[in-house]
Amino acid sequence: MSDALLHTISNVLVLVLTAGIGWLAAKTGKLDDTGRITTAKIVNLSIPFFLFDSVTTKFTHDQLVELLGMAWLPFVTVGLNLLTSLALIRLGLVRRELSGTFTAAFTGSTVLFVGVPMTTALFGEEGIPYLLVYFFANCVFIWTVGLYAIQTDGVAKTGGARPKLVSKKSVRMLFSPPLLSFIVGIAFVVLSIPIPHFVAATVKSFGSVTSPLALFFIGMTIFKIGASEMKRMPRELVFVLLSCFVIRPLVMYLVTIPFDLEPIMRKVFVATAALPVSSVIAVLARTYGGDERFASRAIGVTTLGIIPALPVMLFIVHFV
Repeated sequence: MSDALLHTISNVLVLVLTAGIGWLAAKTGKLDDTGRITTAKIVNLSIPFFLFDSVTTKFTHDQLVELLGMAWLPFVTVGLNLLTSLALIRLGLVRRELSGTFTAAFTGSTVLFVGVPMTTALFGEEGIPYLLVYFFANCVFIWTVGLYAIQTDGVAKTGGARPKLVSKKSVRMLFSPPLLSFIVGIAFVVLSIPIPHFVAATVKSFGSVTSPLALFFIGMTIFKIGASEMKRMPRELVFVLLSCFVIRPLVMYLVTIPFDLEPIMRKVFVATAALPVSSVIAVLARTYGGDERFASRAIGVTTLGIIPALPVMLFIVHFV
């Protein structure tokens, strides 16, 4: 076994153990659900700082321009995954009453909460800018097609006007603080705008809490979900699991084969495609009349599923 693989396994153990501390804190009652929610809020506050620091410190102007030249690849992957979900619906393998929520869960992933600590553990901080490229494609999907699909479920239940694919609200939600910090970071690098040392140091300091706290939150969330969600799964949840850990990463790998990419770029793209379902989808389902229970179960089983899937993913990604 190579030194690189052993080093990666060691980093993954750090990831698992840090999440385990969160799980233990929840199990022993050191932190209740209020503490879990507070942790999530702190992570949400720190993520924009982390993303800005990652973009402005990990790439030169030329490297960033080269990266952005490949930014369309995750969009192709997301589009192909969307078409796969629609095909399953058309074949009658998905119940019509949750087809929109299924489409959103099948394709949309939690790129930041799980992706940031996982990418840092597997590839180091140099992998984060590549993660952000996938984050952009995923974000655009969730706040356009994903939101639209969930709204169609609500319309089917209660009637009313058919939703718009792009609306003022969806555009406003698309440009969230994490995405804006990513875009501003790109502007600083491309335009070679100097950042005062005290500003850069403050951003880095606050952003550095993102990965450990995100893992801590994941551990508490896994305890809250419990293993019971893995029992008696409907067919649609099995498809979502297959999407997260087989279909998405396989499609991402196949899409990148024809291109001469930096090895780390392909590895990060493939690993990021295998992330659990985005927690935002459950919020949207509750707000717009989608199947909130299905969305919550999809988030739960894929979050739990990342634990046994991670060692396999580690082995496969190492040889991609």
